[in-house]
Amino acid sequence: MPRFHFDIHENGRFIPDEDGQDFVNMEGARKEAVVTGASIARDAFIAGSAHRVVVDVREDGSPRMKISITLAVEEA
Repeated sequence: MPRFHFDIHENGRFIPDEDGQDFVNMEGARKEAVVTGASIARDAFIAGSAHRVVVDVREDGSPRMKISITLAVEEA
């Protein structure tokens, strides 16, 4: 079973995923990346500590996808 790592980039800070998680396929890893990114983004956006969160997904050390969540506020 492939092992995927989910590295986080938040407001210039890099948090590597040293352990990773096993998923049957890329679709499972994509779902996990979205859930992870959304959870981190929610907390960071509410706290005002970041406006963009990126989750880089690696499989066996090779980049596979990037999930980017950005907050844009437009006031009238």
